[in-house]
Amino acid sequence: MLVNIKELAILTLLSEGELSVREIEEYTGLPRKNLVKTIKKLEKKGYIQKKAYIRDDVIVEITEYGIEMLYKNFIYLRDLVNEMETVLCTKFDC
Repeated sequence: MLVNIKELAILTLLSEGELSVREIEEYTGLPRKNLVKTIKKLEKKGYIQKKAYIRDDVIVEITEYGIEMLYKNFIYLRDLVNEMETVLCTKFDC
């Protein structure tokens, strides 16, 4: 199952370590309302989990399943970029 770009960005950030929702918001520039909605979707899918609450913020971390999905998406996107390069370079003589 492919994840969307927002989900992929969040999973990529979390693959480096746990972050608060506020930190993810700063890194991605996503509006908090959309970010919270996306985080809930990722949690429901089992890709991330809440680790702690600090005042009005939540610390989240990626799960093993989330790491697996990130890797599967990486392989897919890597192959897609390679294919795009081949097609475009054939057409535009790169």
